[in-house]
Order: sequence, then C-alpha cells, then structure tokens
Amino acid sequence: MRQNIAWLSVAILLALPSQPAAGQGAKAVDQAGYKLLTDLVVLLDKGGQGALDATALSAGVLALARDLRTAYDGRRVDPLFAVRYSRLLSALRQGLSSDPELLYWPMYRQSMIDFIEERTGRAPDLDKLSFVVRDHGGSGVGLGMLAEAVMAEVVSLHLHLETLDRRQAILESYLEKTRRMK
Repeated sequence: MRQNIAWLSVAILLALPSQPAAGQGAKAVDQAGYKLLTDLVVLLDKGGQGALDATALSAGVLALARDLRTAYDGRRVDPLFAVRYSRLLSALRQGLSSDPELLYWPMYRQSMIDFIEERTGRAPDLDKLSFVVRDHGGSGVGLGMLAEAVMAEVVSLHLHLETLDRRQAILESYLEKTRRMK
C-alpha cells in the first residue's frame, strides 16, 4: 500500500500544473482553492513517503474538510469547486476507512466505482477492487486504487479555478453560435 500511495503523490505532483502567477487569470478569491489543492497534495505526498499513517492521513482529510467549509462560508471558493473537492475528500476518507468486518463496503462500493469511472473514463475491475478491499482487511479501497482518479480530479479542479473568470464568456460564445445557426 505504501508503494501505491507513493505513486499517487508522485503522479499528482507531476501532473498538477503550476499555480498561475498573479495577473494571469487567478483572482484573490481563487487562491483559497489553489491552497486547498496544494494542501491535499502535500498531505498525500507525506503519506506516500511514509511520514503519516492511515489514521494521520484521515485526520488530515478531516482538517481539509474544515478548511473547505471555512473557505466556502467565506465565499473564497465557488459552489462547484466546493462540491467536487468535498467529494474528492470523501473518496479519500473512504479509501482510508478501516472496516474489518466489511460492514460499510456494500454501502459505498458503487460510489467508489462511480468516482473512479467518472474521473478516469473507465470502470475499475470489480474483481481487483473486491480483492483489494478483502486483502486490506476492509480498509476501504486503498489509496492505490484511487490514485489515477484522485490525480485526474486534482488536475480538473485546478483547471476549473484557472478558467473561472472566462466561463461566462465561453458560455456566451456558444449561445451566440447557436443564435447564428437559427
């Protein structure tokens, strides 16, 4: 598992675009979102290096959830970012959850499969997923199974922040093209 977490942190660090410099489309409001993403990557990197165990990682995820709530309540992140980041934290927490009796697994199995498929474009191998859950004594799906999906969502959320100020113009351009087609 430690090897999978290390792969996760390296993959995220390599795929995560650098934060845009001031004046390149990033508003002060967006900075809270970038900080939340950076803090998440740092947390996962520490876990991948073995500096944190599953309990400490889980506590870190909870701290990030509190930070998200504070940023959202202060209107420093937009609602869509908040929902997607919260779901990302939820997937990570489930991946870290200890459930030796496998009592929770039937309840969140489909959620985990959906999360992985929505972020990677393909459903995980159910046999492999079930094996990982049983093999780890019910400790969720393990971060290794989530690595690619987590990496994709971090990058996607970063791009969401980068394009936030251009979204209205993009929408209007599509509406204008539609009007010309009539």
